[in-house]
Amino acid sequence: MKKPYLLLILMLVIVFLVEAKSSRKQSLTNLDAKKYTLIIDPKSIGEPHDTVIFKKTYLVYYIPVKFSNNTNSPLNYITMTCSWDDLFHLNNKHFKIPIRPCESNFPTVKTLLSNKSSTFFLPIVKERKSVGSEILKIGMNLFIDNAENRNLFPLPVDKMDNVIWSNEVKVL
Repeated sequence: MKKPYLLLILMLVIVFLVEAKSSRKQSLTNLDAKKYTLIIDPKSIGEPHDTVIFKKTYLVYYIPVKFSNNTNSPLNYITMTCSWDDLFHLNNKHFKIPIRPCESNFPTVKTLLSNKSSTFFLPIVKERKSVGSEILKIGMNLFIDNAENRNLFPLPVDKMDNVIWSNEVKVL
C-alpha cells in the first residue's frame, strides 16, 4: 500500500523539478545591456496614420528600431513569430503596441551577426483624442538562445530583468 504513494510522490517531485528548470531563464547582465542596443532615430519616425480599432480612433506610428549586436560573436536570440506585443514594452501609457491576428505564434530563433544591426518597424498606436508630443522609450525582451532559455514557453515576458531599452524620443 505504501509503494503507490511513494511512487506518486516521486513522480510529483520529478515533475516539479522539471517544471522549475523549464521556468528558469537567464537574466541579462549590465555588460549584456552594453553589448546589445536598441536605437531609435527620431528623424526616421514618419507621419502617423489614422486607423480605427474596435470603434476607437488611433494614430498609428511605425517606429524604426535598430537592434545592434556590438560584439565579435553572432547573437542567437529567441523571439515570437507573431506576438511582438509580448516581446516589446513601452514606457509611456499613452502608447500601445497593437495586437496582430495570427494563426501560428511560436518561439523561433533569429541570428544577428557580430557587429551588425537589424532595423525593424514597430507599429505603435496612440489614441487620437490625446494631443501633444510624448516622450517614448521602447524596451525589448532579449532571450539569448541558450540551454536554459531554449525550452521556455510561454516566454516570461512580464519579467523586466532581460529588457534592453532604447533611447528616448519625442513622438508628436
